[in-house]
Amino acid sequence: MWLTDALKRNDKLDVICNQHEQASVMSADIYGRLNGIPGVALVTIGPGATNAITGVAQAYTDSSPLFVLSGQASSKLLKYEQETGIRQHGTQSLELEKIISPITKYFAAVMKPEQIRYDMEKAYFEAIDGRQGPVWLDVPVDIQNKQLPETMEGFTAPGSNYDTIDIEKIKFYLAVSKKPLILAGGGATQEEITSLSHTLSIPVVTSRMGIGTILSDDPLFVGRPGAYGDRASHFAIQQCDLLFVLGCRLSVSTIGYYPDRFGQQAVKVQVDVDQKELAKSDVPVVYKIRNTVGAFIDAVKTLPPVSCDEWTRHCEEMKAKYPVVQPEYRQRSPLNAYYFTQQLSNLTPEHTVVTVDTGSVCNIASQTWRLKMGQKYFISGGLSCMGFWAGTIGCLNHQAIALSGDGAAAMNIQEFATLKYYNLPIKLFVYNNNGYLLIRHNQHNYMNDRFLGVGPDSGVQTPDYCRVAEAYGLPHIRIEAGDDINKKIADVLAMDGPVICEVMLEEFGEIVPRIASRVMPDGSLKAAEFDDLFPFLKPESK
Repeated sequence: MWLTDALKRNDKLDVICNQHEQASVMSADIYGRLNGIPGVALVTIGPGATNAITGVAQAYTDSSPLFVLSGQASSKLLKYEQETGIRQHGTQSLELEKIISPITKYFAAVMKPEQIRYDMEKAYFEAIDGRQGPVWLDVPVDIQNKQLPETMEGFTAPGSNYDTIDIEKIKFYLAVSKKPLILAGGGATQEEITSLSHTLSIPVVTSRMGIGTILSDDPLFVGRPGAYGDRASHFAIQQCDLLFVLGCRLSVSTIGYYPDRFGQQAVKVQVDVDQKELAKSDVPVVYKIRNTVGAFIDAVKTLPPVSCDEWTRHCEEMKAKYPVVQPEYRQRSPLNAYYFTQQLSNLTPEHTVVTVDTGSVCNIASQTWRLKMGQKYFISGGLSCMGFWAGTIGCLNHQAIALSGDGAAAMNIQEFATLKYYNLPIKLFVYNNNGYLLIRHNQHNYMNDRFLGVGPDSGVQTPDYCRVAEAYGLPHIRIEAGDDINKKIADVLAMDGPVICEVMLEEFGEIVPRIASRVMPDGSLKAAEFDDLFPFLKPESK
């Protein structure tokens, strides 16, 4: 009641009313990533709070600064629940701490009005300090309407201890290296990675979360490794002799299923804010996240560039030799997703925010997208949330496009109403492959075509998105094989306000290259080596 009224009375705040709490939190997540300060989501208790959990868990795994405020039943009812352990006492009331604490950096139930200053300051500090993430304050309804005392205890930020960088050791590794490589993640910035790679003449590969750290036309950019990566980046990692891992937590989806054999010829120097993430490297360095790579650059920028022209040329040749988008994709009917994404990427202007939902569309776009000047590229990395496209609402007045599969788009389809009401300049491209392409592939490859829950023939029906857009009063365009694809894409991008564009694609389009698994005689699956991507190359072709 009172928190919502406070929003209405404060004309200094921008308020967007989503249709669903999950979309509110995802929008606040994207706002935080885009602006570097926490977006804030306000939800009610009960199902309002539980609806928000997916978005909070997503922000936690992807280190996004996010602030959640929840209304709660009265403090007396909540205290009774806390003290007795009773399941519920107030209407919709739910004791949140045990549910929320594991996926937030800070949680507090504000039980006294004089507690609010400390909790607000502590929560904000935790959201942006070190490895960023979500925080949550739960405010009972009777506390919301209390007068605050004139003086309240505040929060004092503690000092932080981080490793110093052994510049002599780094200097030695660079001096003997012939094939150095940078692996950049979401904890680094484009300015930092571009500066370091050009200063020392070192090629760069990026994780999915690090896609924004280097432009695709940069001569030192090699590719993006991962479970669905590209051959050039995988070969480069396995062939390099020095690997700088900067702001990347080396998740399985990035390094494959045999961590001990990842970059096994290289000395790995990992720089990260989170001590727990440094067990996979030879030279771990902990440094505050916002200054992690910046401090590393300051320490090494006076060193001479590495003499590795032959290595750099080799990386360029591999990138040219193994393109992701094959020429024959252009001729496919229905449309091939790689070819369409390539055309969309070519036509999307600079300084556009690109949000990509999970599933096959994320793999295809992340392998294909050519990042241009000023573009931001956001995904649901760690949690891989379907419906993440709705987070694009957090871009507010930025020009933005969202890419989603027909299955994932339905997870937040109610947000079409939000796009319409606020007339947000968001273009949603729905990749329609008649269901869930990734699951369809897995059940085909490993389950002998025992299909369940992948499309209209096995329990899942996705809607006609143009008709749904029409119901919400939104402009819509459908693209399919035989159309003038580039003209239709240009038409969508040129339209004012929100547009829904449904793209009709192959139901069984391949998603390659990828780390594939082989079915063993006992029925178990064994993943291929990191640099042996499917479709498997003949030895003479490598």
